[in-house]
Amino acid sequence: MISNYFIRKVMVLGVCVILAAGFLKIAFAHEATRRVEEETREKLLATESAEPQGRYNWGFDYGGWVNFLFIDYTDDDNNAALADVVDYAAYFDVRPWIKITFTELSQRQHAVYARMKDLRSNLRPKETAGGSDHDGPHLDYGYCLLDFSPLWIKAGRQYFSVGQGLAYSDVNDGIEASLVFPRAKIKGFFARTLPHQENIDISIPGYDKSSQRAFYGLQYDYTGFTSHTLYGYVVTQRDSSEEQPEDTEHDYTYDSLYVGAGARGSFPYRVSYWLEGIKESGRSFIYESNSKKDIDGSAGILALSYDPAIYSHPSIFFKYAYGSGDKERVSVTDTFGGNASGKDRNFLYFGYIPSGYALAPRLSNLYFFKTGFTLKPLEKIRLFKNCFLGVDYYRYYKARKSGGIYDTDALGTHRDIGYEVDATLNWDMFSDLNCAVRYGYFSPGKAYSAEAPDNERYFSISASILF
Repeated sequence: MISNYFIRKVMVLGVCVILAAGFLKIAFAHEATRRVEEETREKLLATESAEPQGRYNWGFDYGGWVNFLFIDYTDDDNNAALADVVDYAAYFDVRPWIKITFTELSQRQHAVYARMKDLRSNLRPKETAGGSDHDGPHLDYGYCLLDFSPLWIKAGRQYFSVGQGLAYSDVNDGIEASLVFPRAKIKGFFARTLPHQENIDISIPGYDKSSQRAFYGLQYDYTGFTSHTLYGYVVTQRDSSEEQPEDTEHDYTYDSLYVGAGARGSFPYRVSYWLEGIKESGRSFIYESNSKKDIDGSAGILALSYDPAIYSHPSIFFKYAYGSGDKERVSVTDTFGGNASGKDRNFLYFGYIPSGYALAPRLSNLYFFKTGFTLKPLEKIRLFKNCFLGVDYYRYYKARKSGGIYDTDALGTHRDIGYEVDATLNWDMFSDLNCAVRYGYFSPGKAYSAEAPDNERYFSISASILF
């Protein structure tokens, strides 16, 4: 007899095929932002920890995630007189997955997890024909997990992260080993960037063809305190990227070391906190003289949230984030337009931190304050019990007023970058169907020139099925 579980999988898969047939009539191209990837990873995290169904010691499960995303941009250059670089973007993303587990008599469980990615997208500039792209199908995740409690080994294409994920967090190829004790956890890893991954430094000839970077990391977590965790880590990044074609006059190598420490936990009255400080060192090159200089960067994050147990389950939060800058840099990521003399004091990282929808700057030569709330305003109505409303307010400043930030239009010698207000409506209609609407409004400050005084707007709508 065919189980209800199997019938449900087939029915949802059929709906996905129908949706794909309709959406693929539109041309799509690939430029998935890091924020979109992080949101996708969070939604698919449950598939990695799912307990597969099976007989005896073997378990098997499969499924997928299908997403349609439309993004509309208005004045992304803060200049209404100029045509936007991108008017709108549309994405159709399909990620099927499988998981196989084997459980020993001792209850140790080994697993193999694989997930494919097939992304079709379209970027439409305001006054040109635009372009479409097809990224995939290729391996999104693929790893094996070996349980030798208290030692776990995870090898393959996977998500690596240290601390709060700012210094380093990404999907790379590598191996991670974790030792878990009653009051502590130690993990170490080695990882390499994916084949054909775009380089963070776009001034390197052939940056879109190769980014050959290796990461070595070690983190220690102490969990012996009630409701609190202390941690420290070190991550080394080694750059072996090659220019294509070779540039004999300039060296673009950027080797860095990150040492971080932090804490997370909760206090009475439903207050939670996150705290982390990072020190970056290493060596980078000056483009003009091709001389090697020391890196001396730093960053810090402090976040608080209050989650009262009242109707609508609101969460009120505050965050401060800082990333050091270099007063002579125009670009915070590139060698060309980068450090011009002396120590390189720019904080360049290989992780992620949410920084808004419209401006979405990197945390380099920048600090921001963020406050906002989320709540479920209609939680008493069954259909809308998982409908979340969120509002965020950002205030951005330069760390060094004479240096540049990620948005190269903000070249004025003033610290005030501007403010942004974001609104999010996220509705989990069912356990496997989600819809989300996002809006961002950025108002530039005095760091922007008189030619770029206009407000920037971001709007997106998405629908996803997880089966």
